Amino acid sequence: MNYRRIMYFLAVVDAGTVTAAAEILHIAQPALSRQLKTLEAELKIELFESRRHRLVLTQAGRAFVPVARRLMVETRSTTDAVAALRSGRVATLVVAATAASTRGFIAPFLAGTTRQDPLILTRETSHFEIYESLLHGADFVISPAPPESDLESLPLGSVPLKVFTSSDHEWAAAGRSEVSLEELCRCHVILPSHHSVSRHILDNALNQAGLSLSQTSECDDGQTILALSAAGHGVGVATDQSSFGAYAVLIKQPTDTGAASVLELPLHAAWMPGHFAADTIRSLAERLRTFIGEQGVTSLT
Repeated sequence: MNYRRIMYFLAVVDAGTVTAAAEILHIAQPALSRQLKTLEAELKIELFESRRHRLVLTQAGRAFVPVARRLMVETRSTTDAVAALRSGRVATLVVAATAASTRGFIAPFLAGTTRQDPLILTRETSHFEIYESLLHGADFVISPAPPESDLESLPLGSVPLKVFTSSDHEWAAAGRSEVSLEELCRCHVILPSHHSVSRHILDNALNQAGLSLSQTSECDDGQTILALSAAGHGVGVATDQSSFGAYAVLIKQPTDTGAASVLELPLHAAWMPGHFAADTIRSLAERLRTFIGEQGVTSLT
């Protein structure tokens, strides 16, 4: 199989149409169509079928998509591995994570790396698409979701969910360091939507306690939640580091033992097994775990 034809195939899958993919790839549409036909001949399967004057994936084509993505990753890894062997060092790595993770601890960690370390580029993604990033060019990911069993991984600790208020809020005035779920339920809460793992953790804790929030507003940008909280429009729930003068307190939930525990978001670093830079990635992940522990961002488990 030709590497470029696989790239063309995935471009059509991602763009949705041959026309859109041809524009992105800067090649003529007839030439792209011929490349797809050649790939089908090489594979001896039909990847697309015509439906209502447009190409759609066949069942075999849909099954081939993850295989093609894995081939692209492995091809890139081979190229990068050869470059690393020639130079004696890993030059560049890509890490995928949420915007909150990138701002909260990945970027500050990168500021302390040296020129002897790889150039680490960040790629922002949603909580629920992080592991998919490993099939789209990311070398490793930082995720709140448990890693799949076929991945190499390292636990990084747990980021606490925090409630942010204005500086003149009663909790700030009293110097509170934590609040209960019951207290939170009496407030207007600005929180992430159900697209966020943080929201799922909070909702599960409320359900287990038999509680519900009385008034909510949803926003998926952590910095906006902090800004609105600092301005007194409500109390915000996020995992971001405090900014805009917002006051932060932890959220405590009851446990089966009767004691209260802090609501936390677990973090994991994960990468493909057999990655050419696996040793370097693991070393960086261990340094990152130490860094975020020293910064007080997480409570290590």
